[in-house]
Amino acid sequence: MQAEPNTGDPNSPFPTTNLILNYYGRVKYDEYFTSSSGGVWFSTPLGLNCGIWDRGAFACTGDIRGAPPGTTNVGWVSGQIRMRWDPGFAVLMPPGRAERDLPPRTYIEYNGTRCATMADTSTYCQRGPFRFFVTPSRTWLAPP
Repeated sequence: MQAEPNTGDPNSPFPTTNLILNYYGRVKYDEYFTSSSGGVWFSTPLGLNCGIWDRGAFACTGDIRGAPPGTTNVGWVSGQIRMRWDPGFAVLMPPGRAERDLPPRTYIEYNGTRCATMADTSTYCQRGPFRFFVTPSRTWLAPP
């Protein structure tokens, strides 16, 4: 497998925008609409069900690696000032269900939010300063 270039901050766990935009394939968001809810919904190789909906809100549900016990959701909704991964976040998510995978080395953009499936099966989503990175062993949130 070819190594991925990363010219970002070596102290940051997050992938760079340059990496995603220049080395990953962009999928057509309209292929990810579902009948289960508004927005776009996709599944990841880590088994997450993820969506981007109204005003660019985004989240994933499933095994959020390294999160506090019982945590199965991570995301951000419009009006919030931080990322969330608490159990109460589930009530803020629409009931969307993915019908398609977002393959490794691809990304989707919808309503100003970008999500990518990385080469190592990690999932990265970002809207402005709000972002999360779910890897096979740990999850990072920004801003905390």
